[in-house]
Amino acid sequence: MSIRVCSLMALFTLLTGCAQYSNNRGVEVGWQSEWDAQLVKGQTQRSEVLAKLGPPSQMVALGDKSALYYLFEKAKGEALILVFYNKLDVNTQYDRAVFFFDENDTLTDYSTVIYADDPS
Repeated sequence: MSIRVCSLMALFTLLTGCAQYSNNRGVEVGWQSEWDAQLVKGQTQRSEVLAKLGPPSQMVALGDKSALYYLFEKAKGEALILVFYNKLDVNTQYDRAVFFFDENDTLTDYSTVIYADDPS
């Protein structure tokens, strides 16, 4: 092969690569599924939730009622970088929970969504 062809092949080889991407943002969710059993509507107090989970992502005033909102974003991705073709795959998941309290700071309702960690 000529030197030019070998040089071009070496250049193209150097211009290719792979990349991995990971990003976590928000309030890391501090509860486990077992903790859901300890939450009792009409009994659990706002101070108990704050003590267990820490400061929320957002506190929402709903007249004389309130809500604590927790959000944690996890994004992972992979990229293939070639000379004429690039591909990026990103998977973003949101762990979130919202807790509603009445005027006496007693839990009235809640909902949680926690995604299992992806071992990859």
